[in-house]
Amino acid sequence: MDTQAEASGEVLLGILDYHEAKRIQARIGETDGVRLTLRGNPDSCGPGGKCKPTVEVWALAEDLPKIREFMAREREREYAGLDVNAELHGEVFDPEKETARCPACGTVFPTSSKECPDCGLVFLTE
Repeated sequence: MDTQAEASGEVLLGILDYHEAKRIQARIGETDGVRLTLRGNPDSCGPGGKCKPTVEVWALAEDLPKIREFMAREREREYAGLDVNAELHGEVFDPEKETARCPACGTVFPTSSKECPDCGLVFLTE
C-alpha cells in the first residue's frame, strides 16, 4: 500500500488493465470532474516474464460517492440491450452448501451437480 497516498486522503480503488484504467480515467474526469491517479503495479509481470500491464487506480476518499454513481452508469451502459440480471453476479458456487444459484440464469440446484441443469454452466471446484 502507498502510505503517502493514504495520508493525503487517497484510497486504492483497485487494479485494472492499463487501457481500461485510462478509458475510465478520461470518462470520469469529463463527466464527473473526478481525478483518478494511476500508479504502476509491481505485480504486472508474472513468473516466466508474462506481462499484462496493470495499474493501481487511486482517488480521493471524498470522491467515492461520485465514483459509485459513475460506475453504476457504466454498468447500465454495458448491460443496455442485454438480458442480464446484475443481481446474479454476486452468486458463488459453494460445494459446502446444499444448493447453489446459477449466476448465469438464476436456477437453484443441488450442489451435488457441478453443472446448472437449466443453462449448462459448469462450475469448477478446485
